[in-house]
Amino acid sequence: MGGPKDTIPPLLIEVVPDSGAISFPLEEGILTMTFDEYVVLKDPQQNIFLSPPQKKQPEAKIKGKSVIVRFQEKLDSNKTYSLHFGNSIQDNNEGNPFYKYVLPFSTGSYVDSFMVSGIVSHASTLMPANGVVVAIYNNLSDSAIYSANPSAVAKTDNFGYFVVRNIKKEPYSVYAFED
Repeated sequence: MGGPKDTIPPLLIEVVPDSGAISFPLEEGILTMTFDEYVVLKDPQQNIFLSPPQKKQPEAKIKGKSVIVRFQEKLDSNKTYSLHFGNSIQDNNEGNPFYKYVLPFSTGSYVDSFMVSGIVSHASTLMPANGVVVAIYNNLSDSAIYSANPSAVAKTDNFGYFVVRNIKKEPYSVYAFED
């Protein structure tokens, strides 16, 4: 019997360091998100990503009612990062997803605050492109996608919409990739 079905997603109680933290350590930094109930990670390799990206993906694990994230390689100094969780965090019992949370932080003394957004559509059908990676480059040359790492990345939602947050105020080239 047990009562009515749980339809409420997990509630985020605490984030350490807090969203928008500055002076985040370059090496061995840890992010902890604590919830009001036990949670699980669903497809963390597909859903969790760091922007700007690194060669090694962040490692996310569950410990009690918390999600612990460790970075596998050294972060760049004086850079703003955004850690995207997508639909990876769900409650343990019913699988109710925690909303698509993005955690900005900086290894420098401030968090960049500009953003760019848009919609990606398939060229042949003009239908929204879901799950497409959008990369922005501050290197404006045509060969930047082959010779440089992106300045920031995001993924499109079901409507083809994307938002790249916490970037510097400068010109960018925007590219969309469907893997």
